[in-house]
Amino acid sequence: MSASILGQSSAVRLDRRKQLIDATVSVIYRDGLSRLTLAKVATTAGLSTGIVNSYFKSKEQLLLDTLQVLVLEYETAVNKALDGEMSSEEALHRLVDALLSPGLCDPEKAAVWYAFMGESQTREGYNAAVRAREQVIRSRIAGIFSEFFEVFGDPEIDSLAIARGFDAMIDSFWAECAMTPDVFDHGAAKATCHGYLRSVLPGGFDRLPQNETPRGTLLAPWTYTSSELFRLERDELFHCNWMLIGHVSDFLKAGDYRTLDVGNERAIVIHDVTGELRAFHNVCRHRGSRVVSSTEGNCGHAIVCPFHGWTYELDGRLKNVPRADKFPNLDRSQEGLLPIDLEVWQGFVFVRFRGDGPSVADHLAPIMEQVSPYRLSEMKPCGNSYMAGEVSYNWKIFHDVDNEGYHVPAAHPELQELYGRTYRDSEIEGIPFTTGVVDDYVAQHWSVARYKSLLPEFDHLPKENQRLWIYISVFPNLVFFLYPEKAGFYMSLPLDVNRTLIIDREFALPDQRRETRAARYLSRRIDEITGEQDRNLVQWMHEAVRSSVYPRNNLSQLEQGVARFHEDLKRRIPVMAFETPPSPGLLAATNGRLKKQRAGNAERK
Repeated sequence: MSASILGQSSAVRLDRRKQLIDATVSVIYRDGLSRLTLAKVATTAGLSTGIVNSYFKSKEQLLLDTLQVLVLEYETAVNKALDGEMSSEEALHRLVDALLSPGLCDPEKAAVWYAFMGESQTREGYNAAVRAREQVIRSRIAGIFSEFFEVFGDPEIDSLAIARGFDAMIDSFWAECAMTPDVFDHGAAKATCHGYLRSVLPGGFDRLPQNETPRGTLLAPWTYTSSELFRLERDELFHCNWMLIGHVSDFLKAGDYRTLDVGNERAIVIHDVTGELRAFHNVCRHRGSRVVSSTEGNCGHAIVCPFHGWTYELDGRLKNVPRADKFPNLDRSQEGLLPIDLEVWQGFVFVRFRGDGPSVADHLAPIMEQVSPYRLSEMKPCGNSYMAGEVSYNWKIFHDVDNEGYHVPAAHPELQELYGRTYRDSEIEGIPFTTGVVDDYVAQHWSVARYKSLLPEFDHLPKENQRLWIYISVFPNLVFFLYPEKAGFYMSLPLDVNRTLIIDREFALPDQRRETRAARYLSRRIDEITGEQDRNLVQWMHEAVRSSVYPRNNLSQLEQGVARFHEDLKRRIPVMAFETPPSPGLLAATNGRLKKQRAGNAERK
């Protein structure tokens, strides 16, 4: 395959290449490396041999590319496990969970890896890839063990020998997975490796209280029901991250405003007389009343607090105080509305109450190439105004359902008919990026069939985007959707541990064609049907986390978005990795101690 073809970003072509490599893995697992043929690969993939030849110049290139994909997947899992600040012992435990996860330690992949390893002595291409993978993991493991014993243990301990023992244990479980897949137990293998680590690492996790046992991939049920944790999430996630409040089209003239309540904090964004957007705490400096009480509106040329009538300029300066003579020490220059961070990205307006992390633009820079054709900043609202509905479940459960597409065929027949054959969950430099290509198959559901037949072409979109649906997740609570005919977002705002506000809004470029208006209506209808189906799933999960048999650590390869979401949560709030919560009243303090420990280890590095 030429470099120009490899460089194409078409979701369909990337999917086809992955399909062929997956088929190659299956053929090697079934028939062996030496018996693989391009014809067998094509048959397994359900394609013609000619299509295989159009993607790979030779059998040897197909095999080398397959090996490189396996190596890259392995290295990515290692890098993901070690991403962020953490202690040495935590890094090793995270490596166990990553390297023995069902998605990576898979019977087919393990068997294929050993097949390539067996051939590596006679084929230099194989040897280089195998050696690179082995050296990467061994050197990183050895470095982590060395660092641990340098900081916490006896410097005379042979950390290299212990590291090689750990590496050999992981390798033995991979071999066991390949040879006896029917009886291999990923959970038991992880438990054995975690036990090995606790036996050779003096201190480490055992320094924590017994009820603070670190977990693997999934969050423990208590994290969905703890009011203490909810308060910590509110402070550590929602008050310190960028929150979407609106779109530039909401602020067309002086005095236009929108408000947003996030936990205990209240924000207002307003269009001032110079045309600039400004963000403030929606808190009067006199007695703390909201300076505006509505979610959106226009306040004219000044903001008048409804409690005592204190009046503020649109730039936040205090303008007037009724009976000012009764405030002898009042310094108006110091009593303006308190500003908060504001940023506009692609027309969407974000606020942040505190924190000094990356800007929205920096965080979302990796997806700019995919987003820019949609001209989001030029869009106008379409359909209903901001839709907000309160639901009776924890906010994280909403995203647990939303972060994977494994449930689409069973739970969403409309979406399955729309694009189910091409649905893919992926990520672009850490940003979850999901796609589905609207196909031409006959659909039974009326809305889907009509949407497929009526969807027109759009001059501003590249060819590969004309029938592409995209979903982009922005941690912790926001999802953008980009359809050919419109775009928008939906997000969760936690009200308390069992109550969540879901907000969504649609936008579109001016286009009065009948088929465009019909497509917008039909896609909204499909989304509403899907939303109702998801509400049932979320409610069932809300019930399940309170049961005594809530399932754990059995995610498929198609549910890695859930694992990624949970890992992101645990990086921000380390105490969420525990099996059981700390004693009542100690959760925030325990989390603070863990964050300080991580920071200290990072400084020592």
